[in-house]
Amino acid sequence: MAHQWALSVSQDNVAKEAWIKRMSESKFEHFEYSCGAFPNRRSAEEKLAVLASEIAKKSINFTSLHLPFYWDAERPTQTFDVERRICAERLANCIEFFAPLGMKHLTLHAGSPCAGSTREQAVESVRDVVKYLVPYAQKVGAKLNVEVCPRTSTGKTPDEMLAIMDGMPDCVGVCFDVNHANEHYAEVPEWITKLGKRINTFHISDCDELDECHWVPGVGVLDWQAIMDAINALDHDCLLIYEVSQDGYKAPAFENREADPVWFIRQLEKNMQWLSSL
Repeated sequence: MAHQWALSVSQDNVAKEAWIKRMSESKFEHFEYSCGAFPNRRSAEEKLAVLASEIAKKSINFTSLHLPFYWDAERPTQTFDVERRICAERLANCIEFFAPLGMKHLTLHAGSPCAGSTREQAVESVRDVVKYLVPYAQKVGAKLNVEVCPRTSTGKTPDEMLAIMDGMPDCVGVCFDVNHANEHYAEVPEWITKLGKRINTFHISDCDELDECHWVPGVGVLDWQAIMDAINALDHDCLLIYEVSQDGYKAPAFENREADPVWFIRQLEKNMQWLSSL
């Protein structure tokens, strides 16, 4: 399949001059704008203004927007209708605000079940938020992809993710972060096959057996030959997004080291060539 490759860049770096220059010169033709926390509007407006000419020239193609995922009380799994609706509205506002990026994919974290609620209730809450966001995704012409996340997250297994997807329109799909499988790392190829046509995007990075690490592929425990075989066996094209920590060879505790974009992107360009050859 003619899968496309992308690189996820945090909102902290995405509008820095050094990063813009390296991104525009890189072998990556697609990028993901990763919000992390809900952005300050003024700061986000300034970033979009800086990126406007690059977007117009298509020297940097923001094919994906990673919606905010640092949740407070209001999150998609919130069973309290008011808090859940606040979350849905804030996410919808982000979709509208970042529409000038021209993104074709939206990445959504579901979040963990709230205290006192069951996993079944959490699934229904996430489905409610997804349904609310569908018209906004359709308006900007983007796929809304719920991410497979680790630990207690809702949608952490194929069966739970398929329960979220049940009956959803074609614009709703899955972002499979293979680094989030953790203790189930050996089952990743099987999970890819099971989720099949619902997968629109992947987050690509490596992990250990205990937790997500966002390492460069090949550093951790994942079987990349088997993973790429499963991805290439899909009957549709996907966007494969590198979501690697700025120091992709160190344990998570070292993630906050300032990265040189020239070095960082060069390593991932080399890695992309390797994975593409599998």
